[in-house]
Amino acid sequence: MRLFVLFGQRKCDYPGQYALEALACMDEVGQSDNPDYLESEYTKYKESDEFDRLSIVELSVSEKDIRRVLYPEKQAIAASVVQAD
Repeated sequence: MRLFVLFGQRKCDYPGQYALEALACMDEVGQSDNPDYLESEYTKYKESDEFDRLSIVELSVSEKDIRRVLYPEKQAIAASVVQAD
């Protein structure tokens, strides 16, 4: 699965004042259906003049791993009976 994330770095008064921010995100289907969305978000944040850097980064993530988080399976926990003396 591919994700497209608009990352931004706010203008800082000193190094490390602000962390990177994920400002907007789309998967490849959303990007295909609405390719102008991230570009319009990029333009909006660029025009705000709050950010030193902006970039749309393409990430590849495991859909299987994401589904595992979304739909966790109940797994049995092994246990043994302990006889009391």
